[in-house]
Amino acid sequence: MPSLADQLALARNRPAGFDYMRIALASTIICLHSANVTLGLGRALEIQSTLRIGIAMILALFFALSGFLVTASLQRCKSLISFLGLRVLRIGPALAVETTLSAVIIGSVFTELPLAQYVADPKFHAYFLNIVGDIHYELPGVFLHNPLPDLVNAQLWTVPYELWCYVVLALLAVTTICFNRVAYLVFLVVVQVALFAYDIYRWDEVPIQLRPHLLVFCFLAGVGFYLWRDKVPYHRTVCLLALVACAAGMATGRGDALAPVPAAYVACYFGLMNPRRSWIVSSGDYSYGLYLYGFVIQQCVAAFGPPVQHWYLNILISLPLAFGVAVASWHLVEKHALGLRSHVETLEAAVLSRIAIIGFWRGSPERGELRANLGNSSASV
Repeated sequence: MPSLADQLALARNRPAGFDYMRIALASTIICLHSANVTLGLGRALEIQSTLRIGIAMILALFFALSGFLVTASLQRCKSLISFLGLRVLRIGPALAVETTLSAVIIGSVFTELPLAQYVADPKFHAYFLNIVGDIHYELPGVFLHNPLPDLVNAQLWTVPYELWCYVVLALLAVTTICFNRVAYLVFLVVVQVALFAYDIYRWDEVPIQLRPHLLVFCFLAGVGFYLWRDKVPYHRTVCLLALVACAAGMATGRGDALAPVPAAYVACYFGLMNPRRSWIVSSGDYSYGLYLYGFVIQQCVAAFGPPVQHWYLNILISLPLAFGVAVASWHLVEKHALGLRSHVETLEAAVLSRIAIIGFWRGSPERGELRANLGNSSASV
């Protein structure tokens, strides 16, 4: 039976499945948000509660595939300088541009306050803290009369937890745990047991999405599948069983803590497929731009009043606009930011030549087998 590593090798370490998954998941999130921005949060939650399994899976898959891909990047890094530096280049510049455009351009157009009062408002200044992961959702006087009032960029709620994923992985690298896959497996089992016990103890109201700490665990499960990729089978039946396990855990929410590991396998299975690349994935990685700009564009569309406040119209108008802006974000911002990686690596080499002790210590005999390269995929730098 082929393994995940075998499937990765067949795709020459650049499977197209992950690229298509990111686009599909980001687009699906925009479609789901169409109910929020046109019907209001209360009515949207009533409808979405009937789709709990599918909705809970979306972000679980996103975080899991991120864990798999980012671990490949980590294995190529020599220290935290390059690992964290490349994470900042991938996330920071595009987030900074989106935050600035939302505050300066969109906010100025849609605010109901005089421009001078808008710019002087503390909410306007606080909004720029989004750039460093301190998330603020409101701009003064903006979208006050939308079905979902006030919120400008509700999707940014996941940013702090994504940053936590990178911090946790960095700590696991410093302690060498993620460079020894047996040690990492023990760590993963301990965390799994602790999370299951914690969820039983809490036993409170179940949200539609997985709780944030479980999203981080989805990321860590993706890390584990990358480390053990040569031992994990790549098989359709296993994927179907994993989907059943996810559905069983997520159906009521009481088994959410058991869902991240099978969800991570599903993400790896579909991500490691290698369909023919179309221009939508070969010309750039537009998923991050869709994520950043989708919601604010949807709110802008909804602000034009009842004639366009229908979920299907919001999708038909917002999704193409968001994709166009995502294309611009990739080619004007994200791609150029990633082009700075050589400067990060030069800085790292200079520092390590003087202070070698800060480099990652890889004492495990598995070192050689953990050096798969996922190519130039933008999500893995």
